[in-house]
Order: sequence, then structure tokens, then C-alpha cells
Amino acid sequence: MEEQGVVIELKGSTALVRMAETGGCEGCSSAGACKAGSESHVLEAVNKAGASMGQLVVVEFPGGAFLKASFIVYIIPVIMLFAGAILGGLFGPGLYSGISMDSWQAVGGVIFLALSLVMLRIYDSVVKKTGTQTPVITRVAGPGMEAR
Repeated sequence: MEEQGVVIELKGSTALVRMAETGGCEGCSSAGACKAGSESHVLEAVNKAGASMGQLVVVEFPGGAFLKASFIVYIIPVIMLFAGAILGGLFGPGLYSGISMDSWQAVGGVIFLALSLVMLRIYDSVVKKTGTQTPVITRVAGPGMEAR
């Protein structure tokens, strides 16, 4: 997916881009959750085009990045919570029968939820290092346009 924006700040090999309002949001599957069309939306993108401050640029987003990130951030912890509750209920009473199954399920759920949050932190650091989900400035779209 490609969108246009104005470079408002340079930071080494990346740039802060204020996204321009476009009509492309209506057809996007993430339109309800994304605020890319709002005037206040600023994002950091890799500056492969060598754009300068104030220039209108084309920013390319990795395909399906928003949906993939949403699934990982929201659904994986819920799955891990339920998996921990099920495993806690199955194996907990065998470890110590003095604690009720409900308590074992709660403990298992909390442990697996915490584990999923640790996994998310690791995933986030890997994604930041590899840059696989980072928007990229592919080209300068036109002559310099003053940032609003």
C-alpha cells in the first residue's frame, strides 16, 4: 500500500513523515482502526529516496503489516491465556492436589499470559532490528511542499 506524506524531520537514515489526507482509506481493510488519513498522523519511515525536509514523498507500507501486527498483539495473548488455563487445569492437580482446579487454571493462565508478553517484547525487538514492518519512503512525489 502506498500513501503520500510530507517529510517534517530527518533522523539519520529515517524520516518523520506527516501523512497526507487521501481517499484511499475507504477501500482498505484496516480503515476502521488506522488513522493514516488523519492530519495529526506522523510516522517514522526509512528514507531510501533521500528525501529532504518539506518534500512530498510516497511512503510504501509492507503488505498486511497492520493486520499481522494486530493479530500478534491482540490474539496471541488471548490464545496463550486460554492454553495456560487448560494446561493448568490438566496438569496442576497432579502436581499438588491441595489446590482447586480453578486455582490451577488461573495460575496457568496468568503464567502463559506473562510468557506471551515476553514473547511479544522479543518479537518487537526482532522486527525493529530487521525492519520488516517498517514503512519506506520509495520516492519523492513532487517539488518541495511546506509541512503544515
